[in-house]
Amino acid sequence: SRCAVRGALGLDPSWVRALALCRPWRARPEPHYLSNLTPGRTGRLAVRREVRMKKTERETRQGAVGTGNGTVRFTLYAPGKRSVELVGDWNGSERETDPMECDDEGFWSIEKRLEPGAYTYRFFVDREILICDPYARLLAEGAERDPPRAVVEAGAKPFEWHDEDWRRIPFEELVIYELHVGTFSPERTFRGVASRLGYLRSLGVNCIELLPAYEFSGTVAWGYNPSYFFAVEKSYGGPDDLKLLVDEAHRAGIAVILDLVLAHTGHECPLLKLYPYEDSPWYGTGLGERNQFGFPALDYTKEATKRFVRDVQHHWLREFHMDGFRYDYLLGVGMRGDDGVPHLVRTAREVADDLYLIGEYSPEDPESAARAGLSGAWRVGASYDIKALLGEGLLRPEGWERFDETVRKLDAEANGYPDRIRAVNYIESHDEPRLVLELVNAGMDRQTARKKSALGASLLFSLPGPVMLLQGQEWGEDTVKTQEYNPLHWEYLETNEGRALFEHYARMARARAGAAGLRNGNLTFEAVSAERKTAVIRRRADDGSEVVAAFNFGVDEQALSVPFPAAGLWKDALSGRGVRVGSELEITLGGSEAAVFVMSERTEDDKPGGGGP
Repeated sequence: SRCAVRGALGLDPSWVRALALCRPWRARPEPHYLSNLTPGRTGRLAVRREVRMKKTERETRQGAVGTGNGTVRFTLYAPGKRSVELVGDWNGSERETDPMECDDEGFWSIEKRLEPGAYTYRFFVDREILICDPYARLLAEGAERDPPRAVVEAGAKPFEWHDEDWRRIPFEELVIYELHVGTFSPERTFRGVASRLGYLRSLGVNCIELLPAYEFSGTVAWGYNPSYFFAVEKSYGGPDDLKLLVDEAHRAGIAVILDLVLAHTGHECPLLKLYPYEDSPWYGTGLGERNQFGFPALDYTKEATKRFVRDVQHHWLREFHMDGFRYDYLLGVGMRGDDGVPHLVRTAREVADDLYLIGEYSPEDPESAARAGLSGAWRVGASYDIKALLGEGLLRPEGWERFDETVRKLDAEANGYPDRIRAVNYIESHDEPRLVLELVNAGMDRQTARKKSALGASLLFSLPGPVMLLQGQEWGEDTVKTQEYNPLHWEYLETNEGRALFEHYARMARARAGAAGLRNGNLTFEAVSAERKTAVIRRRADDGSEVVAAFNFGVDEQALSVPFPAAGLWKDALSGRGVRVGSELEITLGGSEAAVFVMSERTEDDKPGGGGP
């Protein structure tokens, strides 16, 4: 082969790599997929045709691909190598039985006719490096072996989807629930999550955000050290189990987005084993900051990296019907022109225009997020400011002391966001400590801490943009932040306090779903009092309907004169009672309480075009 000749001539590997990468990637005719290795009901992989969403060029040339004539093509990108051999259990794992051929671009391939059944395989490179397929769709049991074995199965039935009627709602209407499969349910599996979709729906959740659910080093972790980007994490279940979760979520009206780590790989990623770091087609200095976690950084100036991350995204979008991604650590990806983060966004939207693409920048960088074309970005500043308002000086005391400034900082536009609805607001996330635990550790009693969580929910759901909750937040979960096994306390829901808090979160979610004024980008702060620690938020919808929310962040009960934009009948969203108001309403709020009023009916004089003076 050409690659073998180059190796024999002793050409410099870096020159060979540059030669291989300077040629444009040519899309070839699209075959039937066995690289879209979909699992049958046994959790094994099956041959299926590609799910069509938006017509694009061929997704990938790598991995195990069915050719449509009863054979499987195995492909590995390894420019500059002298030889690559396919080692599978069909040949007794002999290392010199199935030599692969290399094309001009550095892709090594071989076709094998395989009888129906499951097979394991690896690649043997230059007769010295034995690696698992970087594009493996499933790893064999005992994957802790070095290296693991990839699994391919022909002849199994493809997954049967039932979500053809699924439609995505506007981004700004999302109520996102951040969820770790390994700790959310007692089963610690995708099916365990699926069994609780009804619960999530009753809470008002319409989007699940899964922490990384692809193969990572170890079995108990959050998954931010990915090794195999195309393979479902085995400890959570098989590929079919994840598909079942997505399918049933869609049928329940819930979107599913996946947390993608594309700034780096884990140290066990097979891409890292093919070349010295400085000669790698994938790794390098790149466009982002120096990786602050010590992981090997993907270099977005390199064509192999661009192709790889495109393939990863298309795999999860097409094969698993994901509705989008939360991109982890985008400061590590970087951006220059159309490269880096814009490349991620552009290649994801090749599949569908209406995907939810959320970025994580820490510190926040709303300008870069907007320039890259992301749907929105995590707004960690909102978490800090809300905690300052809830903590009575125990958390972020400087924010409590500068009360007026802290309240007004909740406006995303005041913090550089070009549109308020692009800010994903939250109090808790996997990166942040639990609110109840923080308050208790700071000296507050648990009952008051839960009351603060309820007040925080009222505030959070009253702000423009998507809302995000962390699993268990709705009942006052107080576990410590750790990547060790850290199960939720579902039993808290059986307590009066836990159930009451859940119901408060659910009422606020229903209020948001039912009030157009809570789902757009309009926001006004009124009657903010630093001395009394009170504030009023006003929201207005395009149709003229309005929402007024009053907050008492102080300890003591207080009487408030709440300004209203229109006289008429309003509904108390938390109690459900109707309230007839004029230009103001005198109310009494207990310490750490809020009231949210939704316009039901204007008086004739206050209606647009009405006969007022």
